[in-house]
Amino acid sequence: MDMAEAGSPSGGIGIDVGGTKIAGVVIEPSGSVVARQRIPTPREGGAAVVEACIEVASGLLTVARSGGLAVGPVVLGMPGTIDSVRGVVRDSPVLKMTDCEVVAEVQSAVGHPANVIHDVKAAAFGELMAGAGIGQADVAYLNLGTGVSMSFVFDWQVHRGVSGLAGEIGHVRAVPDGIRCNCGRYGCLETVASGPAIARAAGLPGGGVEAVSAAAAAGDERAIAAITDAASHLGRVLADYLTVLDLHLLMVGGGVSEVGPLLLDRLQETIDENLADVANSVRVVPAALGAESGVLGAAHRSRLLRDDRRSTRW
Repeated sequence: MDMAEAGSPSGGIGIDVGGTKIAGVVIEPSGSVVARQRIPTPREGGAAVVEACIEVASGLLTVARSGGLAVGPVVLGMPGTIDSVRGVVRDSPVLKMTDCEVVAEVQSAVGHPANVIHDVKAAAFGELMAGAGIGQADVAYLNLGTGVSMSFVFDWQVHRGVSGLAGEIGHVRAVPDGIRCNCGRYGCLETVASGPAIARAAGLPGGGVEAVSAAAAAGDERAIAAITDAASHLGRVLADYLTVLDLHLLMVGGGVSEVGPLLLDRLQETIDENLADVANSVRVVPAALGAESGVLGAAHRSRLLRDDRRSTRW
């Protein structure tokens, strides 16, 4: 496998695989992006997505090699249930994958080590290394989109959990006797705080969060209530977790977070209300990198893995 001499500074290659696009970057040891590639995610999913990942990885490796840049494993950030130890996507409805040995397939095709991590964990690491979490070692990252998920970072390590599922807070019960979630349970946080839930509560189920945000900005009381109620549910659920884990910074990313202060300010207020008797509160901040969080997190993970400075566990 083509790896530059061990003593040379490390760059990285990260690929963020989403439902609509696959984006990849090469970064220098300083973290500066030196190359980008982006292609649509194949609609048929499955093997076609793996082939698309191989195409992006091959192109980025060619750029790195032509510039004499030593890089770590190609790190893929992917949605779903990810077994990063075995290199397998156990289940990803968005990508139409089940028990896909993506790491083995990519490694074999490109002749270079590869690694796969959950996309929200990649985004958390991106914010830690280059965004809202710079200077921190222990943080929480909340991703609000079509679902609700979290990632916890302790001493620079993204917590994976025994089965790789740590952070799936969207299926914690938020509303007793609430509506049925797609997981089969009732009253899950996703049923009241995800993008589709907010749009439904605002009476705009087909319009998405952008339409709800626009309606709220225009003074629509139902849209405003949908956003602030979602933030209140989030704050009540998250406060206990953040207290128990002794975390004082909550970074918020994902499409729903782009609603802005109406959501984030209410989230901060609710957490403060629930932590009024705790000496240290939690600061809520928007993610700084936007759509770049995941791909940059994967690239920085790649960079660090080459030097074996971080565990390969997650």
